[in-house]
Amino acid sequence: MSNYTYEFENRNDKLETYEWDNVWWEHADTEGNARVLYIGDSISCATRRIATEVAEEKIFFDGFGTSKALDNPYFAESVKIFARQQGKRDVILFNNGLHGWHLNDEEEYANAYEQMIRFLMGEFENTPIMLLLTTHLADAQRDKRVVARNRVVLELARKYELPVVDLYSITKEHEDLISADGVHFSKEGYRLLACKLVERVKEYIK
Repeated sequence: MSNYTYEFENRNDKLETYEWDNVWWEHADTEGNARVLYIGDSISCATRRIATEVAEEKIFFDGFGTSKALDNPYFAESVKIFARQQGKRDVILFNNGLHGWHLNDEEEYANAYEQMIRFLMGEFENTPIMLLLTTHLADAQRDKRVVARNRVVLELARKYELPVVDLYSITKEHEDLISADGVHFSKEGYRLLACKLVERVKEYIK
């Protein structure tokens, strides 16, 4: 995943050294297929395309991947602009846990995450929203923060009665599929995640 940056050390500034967005509209000229809007980070960017393959292109996984922190004032607006182009979606997948390390995990991250949930529920009123737990990190200290953030997501999922997809457990159980940077995954790892997502998305797409 050398095309994307991941910055853990910068824990004071709201912006990382390099900020990026990666948007992808799968088979934009094709109508009639079910579509997923997958909002995430570099993990989502790599998983999304494989998920479309796993679904045998019966479900298109469109993506909005970004390094933006949850408190970035342009995050929601950027999603809104892309979604207007996408036009149709049957399910929304949302994850944001590996960026925005300037936010403390208990209060600031929780507040910003809840605001994003409210935005998604308001903007996409009739679309099922699934919250994805952030994937396991090889570094034990960094992973403690992921666990804390995932705990926040589970609490908010209960509060808003939203389904959760546990990508943390599946990646912790398969640590051998984590790449050398300790963050991203081998192709087998991404396929494992993609299969899990397709399985869960199919619960909402008949």
